[in-house]
Amino acid sequence: MRHLLALPLLLLLGSCVRHEPLPPPVPVALTVGAPLTELDYGRFQIMYDCQLGEPHRVTYLVGADKGALERVDNFRVDRSLPEGCKGQHAADTYKPPSGFDRGHLAPANHFDDSRQAMNASNLMTNIVPQLATHNRHTWGMTETLTECYRDIRPVQVIAGVVFGDLPQDLQNDYFVQSHGIATPEYFWKVLLTEDEVGQPLIISWWIPHKTGLGTNLDPFVKSVREIEVLLGPYELPIDVPEELKDIRPAHSWARPHGCDTE
Repeated sequence: MRHLLALPLLLLLGSCVRHEPLPPPVPVALTVGAPLTELDYGRFQIMYDCQLGEPHRVTYLVGADKGALERVDNFRVDRSLPEGCKGQHAADTYKPPSGFDRGHLAPANHFDDSRQAMNASNLMTNIVPQLATHNRHTWGMTETLTECYRDIRPVQVIAGVVFGDLPQDLQNDYFVQSHGIATPEYFWKVLLTEDEVGQPLIISWWIPHKTGLGTNLDPFVKSVREIEVLLGPYELPIDVPEELKDIRPAHSWARPHGCDTE
């Protein structure tokens, strides 16, 4: 009898509970992580998913630009991957459809003092399908700013891409059959350097992989902490000092006057 009397009370209490709206679904790739393998190419390192054949992030340090080697488009499949590690099986242009570049995580121009490093940057483990306008304008501006600020003080670069598994994320995976790789949904980058008096400067961007974003990076500025949250708990932390992770500038960095980007 006490159980029967308690039932209406429980129903009443249950009806008073406030139900918060559920957050939007997060791509599986952000919540379920596979073990990553570090691929060391000397001047840059890639954290790589051997199971899916996908690069997750790249790290490298660049100092003052003292090189001017001409870029050679010698894209090629990486034959040095560990046994059982999946890689792209083609190195030619991503098509069809047209409108995609072979996008670099670590760009060749940042290593134009070394033919060996430039050649390594054209290995397909450092390459993802990237919309041409995104590569040459939006993402390209992050590379330009790196080129500019490296001539002031050395710049630590940490960058990556995010692949999604939701149905809408799979719609742009045009090159799985031709090359063996999906197309990223987001690109992100962190630059860490110092100003003229040695104080740390940090900027981070989280950029959707879409056309028409232009070169204004202000809408994409995030703190490192925010990017870590977006990446999810199964991704590696971003290796910058903890006290810098909550810095979120109001605007992206300005391009210094007279910057040499060659």
